[in-house]
Parts: sequence; C-alpha cells; structure tokens
Amino acid sequence: MSVTADLPARSGLIMRSLGALKSLVFGTVLATTPVTAVLVLGWLMRRMRFVALTRSGIHADRPGWIIGAPGSGWLARPLGGLAANTRTGLSATFSLLLATLPFTAIWGLSWWAGWENSFGKGYEQAFVGPALGLGGVAIFCFLMIWMPMALAHQAVEDRALALFEWRKVRSAVRHTGWGYVLLAVATVVLALPVFAGRGLITFASEIIPGFDDMTPERVENLKGGVLLVKAGYVFVALLILRGWAARAYAAAVARAVHRSDAAVWAGSPLAGALPRGRRGWALTHWMRAVLLAVIWFGLAAQIYVGQFLNHDWHVWLTHPFLFLPWAI
Repeated sequence: MSVTADLPARSGLIMRSLGALKSLVFGTVLATTPVTAVLVLGWLMRRMRFVALTRSGIHADRPGWIIGAPGSGWLARPLGGLAANTRTGLSATFSLLLATLPFTAIWGLSWWAGWENSFGKGYEQAFVGPALGLGGVAIFCFLMIWMPMALAHQAVEDRALALFEWRKVRSAVRHTGWGYVLLAVATVVLALPVFAGRGLITFASEIIPGFDDMTPERVENLKGGVLLVKAGYVFVALLILRGWAARAYAAAVARAVHRSDAAVWAGSPLAGALPRGRRGWALTHWMRAVLLAVIWFGLAAQIYVGQFLNHDWHVWLTHPFLFLPWAI
C-alpha cells in the first residue's frame, strides 16, 4: 500500500486520538464538582445513545462537548453540544434522583439512627439503624437488577423519565445475555478504587511520607491533584461501563423486537434493529434476579464500609456509578 493511501487512515487515527484526549480532559475537569458533573452525565447519556444506535446499524452523530452537529444552524452549531449536554444531563439527573432516592434516603436515615445516634447515647433505639440499613440494601439490590438497562433506555429514547417505562426496561433485561451479568461484576470491581479513595484522607499519614509535616498550602495542592486523578478514573470507568450497557441494551432490544416483544418496542428508535442470532438468557427470571442481586450487594457493601472511612452525610445520596459522575 502506498504512503498516499496510508494518509487518510493515519489522519483518522490522529483525529480520533485527539478527540479521545479532549473528552478525557473535559470529562476529568467537569467531574470535579457536582454542578459540572451534570454536563458529564448528559454527555455520557448522549454517547450511550450513539453507541446503541450505531451498534444497531442506525446512523447517529457523535456527541460533542460544546459544538453541535454539522449543519445544525448558526446558533446551534457553536453551542449545540453544550445545550444538549445540559438538557440531557438535567433530565437524567432528575430521573436518577427519583430512582435512587428509595435507598439513598433510607441509608441516610440509617446512618443517623445508627452511628450518629450512638454518639447521642440513644442505645435504646439501636435496632433502628441496622434495620433501616438492611432495608435500604435490599431495595438497592432489587432496583439495580434493572437500573443499567433503564438508564440505557432513557439514553436511547432521549426522553425525560423514560427510565421508568417498566414494560420496555423489563423486556430489555429479559433478553440480555451473560454480558449483562459480567457488566454488574465489572461495575463492582471498577468501583473498588472509588471505595479506596474514600479512606485516603483517613490513612493519608500512613500512605504519604511526610504528610503530617506538610504546610496547609501543600495539603490543598495535594488534595487538588488527588481530586483530578479520581475524576479522571471515574470518567474513564464510566465511559467503559456506560458503553457496555448501551451495547447490551441494543443487543437485547434487537432480540426482543424479533421475538415475543415486538409490540412493546413499537415506535422505539431501535425498532428496526437487525435480529441477533444468539439467544438471550436461558435461566428463569428469578434465578437471574438472585444472581444479579448478590453481585450488586458487593457495591452496597463498598458504599457502607466506605462511609465509615469518610462519613460526610451527602455522600449517602450520590455515588459516581449510581447518580452524578462526581469524583467525591
């Protein structure tokens, strides 16, 4: 092959590499605060839609951070990406807030009634904290059986509160394969560094040489560096997990529309997806639910243990893999 023929391929590789670097920079910086994390969530949702549509053979434009799609108009072109990320991010934030509140609120009450109550010498109500905590964990494990597909569904539908369209979400989960279980395992494993980061402040003196002798300015600089590293990790991990969920969703819908659930998916952007030859999950629904619930318990355990290392109350309400992609 001639050098001239190699130029387009090399040029495309360079452009993709620059695009990936730009996304890493934007995603890392924006994931450092809860407000800007909404934009990261919006971009991730739009990328999920792009991945799912592309996998189904449907053309879709790559999501931008600031600039809109070509030919979108004199105003939408320079700011269309930012506007779309904001709109989609706010919509997803609201849906996830409603979906996660049943267990995050109970976890917060459990912490107050348990650990915090013990400092107030309220031992006669000691059972309240553990009871609430276990109840919240049970709700969490139950909801997480469907949450990844529900989030992918809202991303593809690009519609507020589509996350709660139970018939379609249930159909998508029913037609997933082993990859959906592996996605849950990968999420729990990739959350381990987030869990470890919760205890970094507690064990900083033992991990970082000379930490106790650092000036306040050096400590603040160190915190800023650690925050950027955590934000970069959270963004890359979510990029992997959300893309995985989008591909699993596209494959599941492709099976569903060519089998028993065609009527459920009428009007869906993926209704015309090509059929998938591989069968979905072969086990019964309750066996799958039990297996997934056990796996998701691993993430709940990380959240609970991590809270003992860094027990800011608002951490109960958000986790970068569940709610806002905020490197907290």
